[in-house]
Amino acid sequence: MSVTPIFVPSKGRPNASTIRLLKESSLQFTVVVEPQDAERYADAPTAVLEENNKGIAYVRSWIKQNAGKGWYWMLDDDITSFYKTANGKSIRVDAATALLGSQKYFMGDESVAQASLEYQQFAWSSKKPVKYNGYCDVAVCIHAGRTRFCGYREEVALKEDRDFTLQVLSCGYRTARVCAFSFAAPKNGSNAGGLQDEYAKVGNEASASLRMCQLWPGICSPLTKPDGRKDVKINWRAITRSNNL
Repeated sequence: MSVTPIFVPSKGRPNASTIRLLKESSLQFTVVVEPQDAERYADAPTAVLEENNKGIAYVRSWIKQNAGKGWYWMLDDDITSFYKTANGKSIRVDAATALLGSQKYFMGDESVAQASLEYQQFAWSSKKPVKYNGYCDVAVCIHAGRTRFCGYREEVALKEDRDFTLQVLSCGYRTARVCAFSFAAPKNGSNAGGLQDEYAKVGNEASASLRMCQLWPGICSPLTKPDGRKDVKINWRAITRSNNL
């Protein structure tokens, strides 16, 4: 088994940590950038979007439309490290080991349409190598054919990844989060470039969270985090029960 195609949406981060990690593993990948950034990413293999500043939902949709019909990885550009879970510990590994190793847990399962690695802070204590039917963030693998009726909606930008996962589940497919491998990444909006400006705009997250609650009544509910950030609480069991997953 080889690592399936890899796409990295990136903005304003030509020296992004994910790009460095993929290069160190000698993996083939494509960084998807806006026209205004193309020259800054001259040292990386790139695909250039048609327009600037159209938002993350637009970029993710472009990747999905150009990824073919099978599996593809979509990695956030600020992943700082990858890990393998062993004996209650997280052991640092290279990108190839993490991506290829995780693929063995879901690619042969036709009921799965989306997968991901787990967050490192949760993976080390997991009792299972895979958890089904929950969030898939940051280091995500998607089956383009099975998710052909799912899309990234601009009205929930900043929450578009969770919305996409809910769509996958509502279509009757499962999601798989591989705890046997994990990643580390900065807190949303905490580092320059990427979506930092969008997270910084007052009301953006609150608006997206409200729209999520409207789109998914009984599944999403408002949540205010300890730092004051507006978010949504997702009842994953509710949607999986309603779809007999």
